Amino acid sequence: MTQQPIDSTNDTQLNARGKQPYRVVLVHPSAGVNWSGGSEIFAIELAKRLGAYFEIELLSGASCGTFCHPAGGLPRMNAYRMVRHPLIAPLVHRFATHPEIVIEHLTSFIPCALRCLTYPADLIFPCNDYGGLAMAAFVRALLGTPILFTEHVGLMGGGRSLTRNLRFRPDRLVVFSETVATFVRAQRPNQSVSVIPNGVDLDQFTPNGSCMDLDLPKPIVICVASLKCHSHKRVELAMQAMTRLPQASLLLCGDGPDRAYFQALGEQLLGSERFAICTFPYDKMPEIYRSADVFTLPSIDEPFGLAYVEAMASGLPVVATDDEMRRYIVGDGGILCDVTNPDMYAASIAEALNHGDWKMRSRRNASRFSWEQVTLRYRDMILETIAQSKKAVSNHPDQASQF
Repeated sequence: MTQQPIDSTNDTQLNARGKQPYRVVLVHPSAGVNWSGGSEIFAIELAKRLGAYFEIELLSGASCGTFCHPAGGLPRMNAYRMVRHPLIAPLVHRFATHPEIVIEHLTSFIPCALRCLTYPADLIFPCNDYGGLAMAAFVRALLGTPILFTEHVGLMGGGRSLTRNLRFRPDRLVVFSETVATFVRAQRPNQSVSVIPNGVDLDQFTPNGSCMDLDLPKPIVICVASLKCHSHKRVELAMQAMTRLPQASLLLCGDGPDRAYFQALGEQLLGSERFAICTFPYDKMPEIYRSADVFTLPSIDEPFGLAYVEAMASGLPVVATDDEMRRYIVGDGGILCDVTNPDMYAASIAEALNHGDWKMRSRRNASRFSWEQVTLRYRDMILETIAQSKKAVSNHPDQASQF
């Protein structure tokens, strides 16, 4: 997998409208509410940076910057508490695997659509999966506004979510790997698709800076993940491997509906003296990474895994699943292994703890994913998508959009 070169030659297009920059609307009704989700962080960080080139508005769930507009609806984290109620759960789970996401999509559709119709954009960029895509496709049918969409789920579940999202026919699709792009081309040969990785703030996530007393014996292995049973994160595998390393501690950093289960399991396997679960604000995470010695996450079918890059940017070695995406992301910044083999997994963590000066190597590898590079590529793609849309409208003024 190779990184695409950056095309930074669009200054003429950027200045074409003089004092009226293109208006770009990003959409994520959980942004500002959930600070541990990869797609929410993606939407906030990208919106913040694209503001240097466009008039940016992020339709969010709560305030998360001067560029955001809380559009309304019920964010999935709030909906999750509701659908977990014993009287409601058996009913809603008959109709959806993740009813909280369905609720978010349904309740945010009209507020976001009204905002996009009242204050029309030159491009809509939904970041919350099919709910945002459906809303954007509705607006496109009425106004002809082009859609840029980044696929965050990838090939999880055999690509079912991706196949569903392709039915909305975004004007431009971004994926995280060439493997996913190949899948897209096989499904829809005419779909415009590009590969752009996720980004990390190298000024924020750095080996240099203050550390925090995590109240655990050193060395400390950190795992950052949402705490949900039967998840692709497979946090239990990390716990099982750590039972073979009695001199090390495990910090599980995250939150979720099954936190109590993971707390009990961690104390059972490792003991409360060398295991802890903590939740921190996102702006504290650089300090947390610097306070640990190794990062691990044994997930499977991970579309990207931003935490790997954040940890490496902070100077930590990564121990993770040996698969194509991890080979691309981790490179020489860590050790990949068969994480389903507890002995092999534990040996890899021990090697990362005991051998080599990882700080410079991990940092250098993470620099491939700087937000500066990623933002420039999105900037150029937005300009190209808007230009192509306007050209299509001028050539076919009687057919402003295609639903």
